[in-house]
Amino acid sequence: MHSQFRPVFAACALLALVARGLAAQGGDTSHAHHARQAPAPASTAANGAEWIKWDAATNTVTFRLVAGPFDFNGYTSGRATLVVPSRSNVVINFEQNDGTPHSAVIIEDKDPMPTMADQPAIPRAYTNKASEGLPQGSKDVIRFTAPESGSYRIFCGVPGHGLSGMWIRFKVDPAAKEPRWETTTQ
Repeated sequence: MHSQFRPVFAACALLALVARGLAAQGGDTSHAHHARQAPAPASTAANGAEWIKWDAATNTVTFRLVAGPFDFNGYTSGRATLVVPSRSNVVINFEQNDGTPHSAVIIEDKDPMPTMADQPAIPRAYTNKASEGLPQGSKDVIRFTAPESGSYRIFCGVPGHGLSGMWIRFKVDPAAKEPRWETTTQ
């Protein structure tokens, strides 16, 4: 190795070690971010923190629902459940990140599932264009009051999508004091 390259090589090796140490501690190793991100608010739910926020003062659950390639937040076929307290105010911020149009409709948790869904089980619990689906890059906000209790599905209303597994569970639990996110491998 030429002596003129040794300082550059040593600096690169040192940067790699620092980046590896930051990554192990959960730090930001990207060169694009120089400013630290603000910490998550204290009202963020512990499980599913990247998707759920809870405001106990207003009894409001805010949930980020991301439609991916035939999944919601990376989950399919009921392998995840959003649990909310009774009578909570629910705000679902829907983001459509797939090239295929998708939507979200809260339907009853029962079989057989419909081939498409444009009629929600809870009033106002659906995105625009429930049957047609929203194009990639679209966002919509769903706002409703949760009932006293019940088991539901957050279901893609585009024909065939929900049946192919594009759904997760939505449960209203009278015993819940705050929202939570549950997952299963089955």
